[in-house]
Amino acid sequence: MSDIEKVPVERLRLKESVVKDSLERLDWPHLKKHLEDTDFTEVTLELFLGHLRRTNSLIMPYPNKKRELLRSSFMESISNYISGVLGQAATDLLHIELNLLNKIELGYRQILSNLDKCDISKLPPEIRAAAYIDRSVHQYSLLKSAIWASFNAKKEVNLPVGRLVINEGEPPISPDAVITGLIESLTITIIMEAHKNKWFDVDGYIVLPRLPNVTEDDQFKAGSTEVLALTWRGWRRTEERRRFLGGEFEEIAAHDLSKLGPIDAQHVTIYNPPKDELYDHVANNRLHIRLMQTFMEMLTESNMEAKATGIDVGGALIPQAFVSAEEAHAAVSLSEILSYDIAVDVDRPGGLRFVEWLRGYAVLQQLAKARNEGKSSVADLRFIISLAELISLLEKCGLDHITATHIINALSLKTSSRDLFDCPLIRMADGSLMVFAPALINANLARVILSAVSNLGEQLEQKGKAFEDDILSFLKKNELRAESFKFKRGNEEYEYDVVLDWGDYIFVFECKNHGLSNSRPSHAYYFNLGLRSYGKQVKRLTDALHKHPEVLKDKFGVDVTTKTVISCVLNALPFSLPGPADGVYYIDASVLKRFFQERYFHVKVPHWIDENVQILHRTAMHSFWSSDHPSPEDLLKQLEMPFQLKLELAHTELVPAFIALGDGGIVVTGEYASKDKTIESISDIVKVSSENVRKEITDVNRQVKKIKKRSGKGRQKVKRNK
Repeated sequence: MSDIEKVPVERLRLKESVVKDSLERLDWPHLKKHLEDTDFTEVTLELFLGHLRRTNSLIMPYPNKKRELLRSSFMESISNYISGVLGQAATDLLHIELNLLNKIELGYRQILSNLDKCDISKLPPEIRAAAYIDRSVHQYSLLKSAIWASFNAKKEVNLPVGRLVINEGEPPISPDAVITGLIESLTITIIMEAHKNKWFDVDGYIVLPRLPNVTEDDQFKAGSTEVLALTWRGWRRTEERRRFLGGEFEEIAAHDLSKLGPIDAQHVTIYNPPKDELYDHVANNRLHIRLMQTFMEMLTESNMEAKATGIDVGGALIPQAFVSAEEAHAAVSLSEILSYDIAVDVDRPGGLRFVEWLRGYAVLQQLAKARNEGKSSVADLRFIISLAELISLLEKCGLDHITATHIINALSLKTSSRDLFDCPLIRMADGSLMVFAPALINANLARVILSAVSNLGEQLEQKGKAFEDDILSFLKKNELRAESFKFKRGNEEYEYDVVLDWGDYIFVFECKNHGLSNSRPSHAYYFNLGLRSYGKQVKRLTDALHKHPEVLKDKFGVDVTTKTVISCVLNALPFSLPGPADGVYYIDASVLKRFFQERYFHVKVPHWIDENVQILHRTAMHSFWSSDHPSPEDLLKQLEMPFQLKLELAHTELVPAFIALGDGGIVVTGEYASKDKTIESISDIVKVSSENVRKEITDVNRQVKKIKKRSGKGRQKVKRNK
């Protein structure tokens, strides 16, 4: 339960914005005045401590003596105030939170201390930076080769790829996870060096000096820093989960370590992620799968690649032209996700229209691909381009000079940047830019843009109304009685996004279109906080229908006492929960639309006759309906456990993760990971015979082979589950 949920509405007098601003600036007079203006009780204290725990700037991973002294004085003032108002017991609660922040900061400092002990730290900083980057691109190149070797060796490949066997006898890995780890680790390392050597300008942009050529030995030494960067990444994620999502750090002393098995450590910290994080993982994974499936479908069902202009020709922005198949796919995906056409949208999140964000990333992606097509040199994976040349290229591809400059700034790495996926450009001291190709070549542009905009804290106001209109239109097209309306009684106003009258039920949908967490604990916290708030909103609306029965009589001509009213929060993005929770169901638009659009869940297997002829065989494995037509009772079953959610939960596991902070300390936690979907695993869930499904697919494949044999054509088979 969140801090806000524990506080009665009428006592919410502590303003988060004021508190967090004061904590960020270490401004005690400003904070003290606000605290004195509130009814500072034990309940208010709990809310305040939650804000303090989640303020990132109170943790200083890098030494900063001046700010550390200011923080010490600031915290002492807070402690004295709380002690004077609420007594010693309240002060003890404050110190528990301060000890947590100290433990977290100490973890970062231990990693930095270990870094200073590495051989790489004895080298000049310019050589270190060059070695880090060169090692990263070499690792990426080797991984890419291994992935393709494995891909070509497999007779059957599941798409989207979950795990991949690199070598016979080795455990399966996720290529996405490994590439993400490589790129995030390099980001962390570069930011570390930027802090250490003051390689950033007044706006926080990282500016690297001229980088020399480095030896294989330099790259080898950089491996120790790569490990420490992975440790930093793991500790950052773990401590953010603890601060934002809850749970406790369980400390185990040396004499108790035997119960953990053969662990070489002097002391262990255990963190078990809360169950809510499971649903966050599933939602982000479903979005990833959805984007990949859309891309594969667009590739096979349209001629995107042939229609793309390319960056050599350039051209106007979408919808007039697109420079790559990836840009066309991202435009369709973003429009679908946001519930409005980004081609005509004029809003400027982060100072840029979505089509401008998209063109900037698409041009860089195609530039990175062009530099590496058919080449084996890793130098092309981190190449230099002049600012004037990049601006000229962006202008040729439909962006004016001001917009081109803005997009370059937005995509340039800063000390506050999350990773090189969002910001694949690195400024150089001579004014040129380094393009880090591994972050671009296989990037899903829609997902990257959603992440970049979300990390800027942008709120996309237009999305909500567009989503409501889309759902209302969808239901009416399916010949269902659905309306959007509002009414007022006294001083109370009630606004209904979508109300569906169907059978013996009234479904009240509170439509919400907010970005997913992208696996960031802070974003997951505020997303969940919003969900609970929306749940309260929709319960208020359903209560009002019972309180004012004349409303439904007027809108639908029905007596509410003869109906069961269902409260539902409907998300635009693929986030669902098993329900109901406190009387409210939480599902997403893809669950709702899929329910009405198609009776069966299919396994789809494309069989290729040749490059231009494809047979798509669909094997029905599960029915969403109990008869030939959907019923409200069938929909209720989906609300209680959406099939898409059930499928992903069954293919998700908690994998142990170990983080060695140094000085004999290890952190043990768990990360949710997705497993491959197979005919057998899906059959187990839906209770059908996998042998029968396999037989049907084999029979079709046999017929396809006969056709191929007669035509003398063939192509590798690719299987895709959906």
